[in-house]
Amino acid sequence: MEVFKYNKERIKKINKFMKRLIDSNNTKEKVNLYNEYLEEIKNITPIDIFYLDFYSNHSNLSIQEVKKTANKFVNVFHKGLEKHVKDYKHILLKTLVLENNKIEEHLNELKKYYKNKDLVTNKKALLKGLNECLAFEKKFIKYENIIFPNLENKLPSNRPFEVLWELHDDARCLLKTIIENLKKDNIDKSTIIKQIGEYYFLIYGINQKEELIILPLLNQIVSNEKLNLLYNECLDYQFVFINERKPIDENTEIEYSNKLFKTKTGELDFKQLELVLNKIPIDITFVDNNDTVRYYNNRLERHFPRNPSVIGRLVKHCHPPKSIKIVEKIIDDFRNEKRDFADFWIEIKGTFLYIIYYAIRDEENRYLGVLEVSQDITKLRELSGEKRLDSGEKI
Repeated sequence: MEVFKYNKERIKKINKFMKRLIDSNNTKEKVNLYNEYLEEIKNITPIDIFYLDFYSNHSNLSIQEVKKTANKFVNVFHKGLEKHVKDYKHILLKTLVLENNKIEEHLNELKKYYKNKDLVTNKKALLKGLNECLAFEKKFIKYENIIFPNLENKLPSNRPFEVLWELHDDARCLLKTIIENLKKDNIDKSTIIKQIGEYYFLIYGINQKEELIILPLLNQIVSNEKLNLLYNECLDYQFVFINERKPIDENTEIEYSNKLFKTKTGELDFKQLELVLNKIPIDITFVDNNDTVRYYNNRLERHFPRNPSVIGRLVKHCHPPKSIKIVEKIIDDFRNEKRDFADFWIEIKGTFLYIIYYAIRDEENRYLGVLEVSQDITKLRELSGEKRLDSGEKI
């Protein structure tokens, strides 16, 4: 198997090419630039993307600025990147490619409902098809919470992942807007068709970036054993428009120590402790003083996605790009003893969530990390009066 190798001279030249391309003003100049750097463009590899100044963690460019040119550069580098797209053998990679194909087949099937601009007649069918696109969320979650974390610690920059996550958020938001506009009694046909075009461009662009950059990297720098584990994690969300799959057999038995968890308030063996933590009606996640995720309780009814791949991940990479600065500010305040908690509340699909970040400190007030707690308080908000043990429960 060919190994992606970092080539310092090639990176230097591509950096120069990208800066000059951004600054060029006319088509002829851009064509000349392309031809001048054709050798480097033809030989670029997926891993090179993560070494480029443009996508560095230390870049002065905002995610929004990088995002604007992401499609342009992927198209420019297409010739070099496509050489590394393989006929993958591992079931995870094969299924991720199939998932993209199924998504694009679905989008192509919907074209007949709006291509002739007869949206009024086809409104119901188009709305049904677009509602089915909400299932793309399964794919976005898999990349954000399983695929990205397992590449982040092997690459010099996280910026390309942040760009992709931002594109996911754009697609989520745009689809919601299109569906809302299409539900109106008096629909603006031209606006909806334009928005659908933007949505298709987003989804096809996301798929292209995955297939040219993310999947070849997964194939090359993640072991087969690890890919097996990731595949099983992905099955928590399943795959879009693909029948339910069975997990790869793995020895995942939990080993419990004979030691006890003892405190002045009691003791539990470690199996009891795990069962208790997984049963309490709240989601908890602990992030240590190095801003690294160390633990989450494994509840069936989680409010936010959590998978084993999150363990060891920097907490800032667990949030959408637009939230990163807020999270970092809270943690900085905790670390500097400016506050001890921060709370938020949001409503998602009729569920009212109350989220609290607590600073965790030891007896000497040393900062040890952050505990994130989230709870569904929808029913709690509706409670009134009393329900006592001796009066409200049938025996």
